[in-house]
Amino acid sequence: MKKIFLGTFISLLGFVGILTFIILSVIKPWDYNGITGLYGFLLGTKNIFNFFLFLIMFIVGIGICFYEAYIKK
Repeated sequence: MKKIFLGTFISLLGFVGILTFIILSVIKPWDYNGITGLYGFLLGTKNIFNFFLFLIMFIVGIGICFYEAYIKK
């Protein structure tokens, strides 16, 4: 039961990070050599690695929660 809290915490941190990048891309749009939107923002601010790090955190956290809730007996 304690590992599901860890999974929830990791997925929550990943979600907050992803949401932060999405909100910042709307507030301060970038045009990186004709590429606009979220991808252009991530390229222009050189934060694409951080975005994928948060995305992996979110997926791993959801995976831990799923494993603890449904697969582990």
